Amino acid sequence: MAAPAAETGGKKKKIPAHLAAIQKQQEELRRRQEEEERLVAEEKARIEEEERKASEDLKRKEEEKARKKQKEKEKIEQLKKEGKFMTKAQKEEKARNERKLQQMMAAGINVAALDSSSAETKKKAVYENKKRGGRKDKKVSVEPLRRVGMGKRANMDDLSP
Repeated sequence: MAAPAAETGGKKKKIPAHLAAIQKQQEELRRRQEEEERLVAEEKARIEEEERKASEDLKRKEEEKARKKQKEKEKIEQLKKEGKFMTKAQKEEKARNERKLQQMMAAGINVAALDSSSAETKKKAVYENKKRGGRKDKKVSVEPLRRVGMGKRANMDDLSP
């Protein structure tokens, strides 16, 4: 009957020292296990959070890349509509020509395409036959040709005024 009296809050029985030491060790072991479980759970949660952030970051980068690619496609399409689109090879060719032009200008060579003042001062060449130039105003007569001779002009009827 001593056991029920102790449970009801009466007098506590004194536990032997070796049993008290065992209980203390068990309590310490239980506390350590709980602490270890808590640390493992925290580590697991931290790892899951890092993985989630990494996946979100990867998804964001992929979306950004897709957005950038779409923007580039739209830009190329716009340039094609305007007729200004150039391939990589065409851009390199243009840059190479530009460098050559700059080198020529640095060397002192006048480039007519860029020198607008020289283009304005040049007169356009007029090609005309100097022998026939004076006869346009005068009436061509058949009589002097007949006197000279038939020579190369055998058909005189074509020369009639």
